[in-house]
Formats: sequence, C-alpha cells, structure tokens
Amino acid sequence: MNILVLEDEKTKFDLVDAHIMEIVPEAKIQREKNWLDYSRAVANTKFDLIILDLLVPRSCKDNTVEDHSESLVETTRDYSSKSFKTPAIVLTQHCLTNGDFVHDLNQVDINVISFNGHGQWKEALKIKLMSAQPAKKFDVVILCALEKEAQAYEELTDTWGPVKTISGLMCREVQIGEYNTVIVRASRMGLVTTAVAAAFALERFEPRLICMSGICGGAAGESEIYDLLVTQSCHQHDAGKWSTTGFKSEHYDVQLDVDVHNKLVEVASGSAVANLIDGLNSSVLEVPSGKERISCKVVTDAITSSGSAVIAEEGKTTSLAVGQRKLNGFDMEVYSIYEAARHARKRTAFFAAKAVVDDGDANKGDSFHRIGCLLSAKFIVASIRAGTADIWE
Repeated sequence: MNILVLEDEKTKFDLVDAHIMEIVPEAKIQREKNWLDYSRAVANTKFDLIILDLLVPRSCKDNTVEDHSESLVETTRDYSSKSFKTPAIVLTQHCLTNGDFVHDLNQVDINVISFNGHGQWKEALKIKLMSAQPAKKFDVVILCALEKEAQAYEELTDTWGPVKTISGLMCREVQIGEYNTVIVRASRMGLVTTAVAAAFALERFEPRLICMSGICGGAAGESEIYDLLVTQSCHQHDAGKWSTTGFKSEHYDVQLDVDVHNKLVEVASGSAVANLIDGLNSSVLEVPSGKERISCKVVTDAITSSGSAVIAEEGKTTSLAVGQRKLNGFDMEVYSIYEAARHARKRTAFFAAKAVVDDGDANKGDSFHRIGCLLSAKFIVASIRAGTADIWE
C-alpha cells in the first residue's frame, strides 16, 4: 500500500506512522513536510491513500506556515494529477467550526478528522486504511489441486509465506527470483473447481503467467512413471453425449501459445531441468517396478486429456486416445487452466507441467506422488526463473 503523508510536525507524524504500521505493516509511506513538495508528489505519483494536515510551510525554502484549505481541492483533485481519484483524509488539530468547508471536502472523498489526544482519530484512520487497500496483484499464479502439490515448492522458492485467504482464494505468497508469485490451492480436484479458481485468480490478481503443477496419469505405452508432461495440447474427454449406443465425445482442445511453447522447450533443454532428479533421495518404494533408479524425461509436446472423474480402470485410457494421434497422459484440471487463461480479459501466458505417477499398468498407488510433485514443481520454478512471465512484455 502506497501512502502519502503531508505533515511537518515530527511528533504528530510519528504517531500517525506508528498507527499505519500497526494496521498495514507492509505499507510504504512517503512523507512531505511542505505544500510545494506535496503538490508535486500528488501530481506525479499514484498513491492508495493521502493523509494530510492543512497548516504546513509553503516550501522547503519558505517556512511560512499557511492554511492551505482553499487550494486543497484544486491541488488534490486536479484531473491531470495521477492521484486525483485517491481517497484522502485530513487530520487536523484545529477547531472544525466551518461546516461548509468540511461538507465540500466530503463531497470529493476528502474526509476531515479532528486530531486530538483522545485517540478517536485512530479508528477513523483505521477504517480509511482498510477500505483504501488496493487489491493484491501478482506476476505469477501457480495453481495446485492438492496440498501435497503446493507443499512441493517449500524448498524451491526464495520466500515461503503462510497460508491465507486473499480475495476469496486459498493462497500462499512466495517469491521466485524477481517474480511476486502466489500459489493458489483449489478447494478440491476437478474441472469445475479448477475453472472457478483459475478464473478468479486471473481476474483478481491480473498475473502475467498462470501455470499448474502436480501429478497425473500416463497413457499405457506412451508414458512412464516420472515422465514430466508439459501439455502442448489438451482436450476434455468427458464432454459429449450419452445415448443408447454409448458415449459419443465432442472434441474440444486448447493449445499452448507458440511463443510460450518455444520458451518451455528452451527451458527443458537447459541445465536446471537436466538436474531435476538431483537431491530427491528416493526410497525403495519410490522406484518404479522394473527400474534400478528413478529417471525423468521431459515431454514438451505432450497431448493430454482432462475429465471430471478419476480414471482407475486398467485399459480404460486406451479409449481416451480414440481420434488422437497419441495421448501421453490424463488428469482432472489442465483443460480448465488453459480454457480460463484463453478467455482472460488480460492476455496471460499459461502452461501446465505434471509428472506421471500412474502408468495405467503395474505401477499404481500413492508411492510415487512425493517425487512426482517435486519434479513438477522444480520444472515450474525453473520456467519462472527463466522469464516465461515476460514473453509478451
């Protein structure tokens, strides 16, 4: 939150500053001590809240204290000013007997509050601070369907914030290089819940990149355990019509943007991805049947399918490949991410990378989930650090 404070008295400013930090600890406060510097600041910078006194010096070179109430509206609400819409509050120690003056300021969203030793001004300022806080914006949104998928990032990010609700979404704020990032946890698995979470995140956080990590199933004969599927094209396999002759699917698919896909191919060929399995310390149960050790192949042109139900029946994935040249894997969410991003009001880069933990054959169960989540998260972080969010800047 960016706040401008016009106050020449140090004692008063210290009290206001302390109260702001108590309510909004992350606030950035710019203090001006005279009217000329205030006028320049309010004209050239977009602030979220303005707090000011009326009796201040003219300028840094002229210490004459004047009442600037007559020029307050003209200066603060000048249409050419970058902060002409910013809510403002006047904290004054002087008697407020001029009712017309106070009424005129209230009409242009400038509230006048008496500053006294009783502390009543604190509650008024608190209300103004809470209402003026801007919506959170992030460079990158990472969406996960499971808590284990979100937890995989804990040792991979530069900072790791607590779980908290932001704009109605279950979030964790993290930093990845220069990118302010939020990990959003959908309330449950599935296309509908993911579509809602993705749409809300895109609208409320306005990210430059939205991506999804986690685990998925692999198509028999096309994918092996721990293959990392970067979905180039995704379709919804349970969209269609049931009739007496069975289920007839309607084919809808969404593809990656060419620039995003090219960037991910570049990332996949780099050293960060070549070392994905380093430091994973797998147990015996985490090594797939028939293998001596774990390995990971990054498939940057994966064709995947999403549906609302978990597919657990052996051989069932074969039917999903009908009409497809190949099908590498399936999950319950990726299609929603791609479709939501495609319709976003602001153009946003998007992609998904999920690790295979079920190959539709002998390797089934939860024993591969931990490493699958880590492999996926490591690729996502490498892609973010490589500047995938900056493609359209």
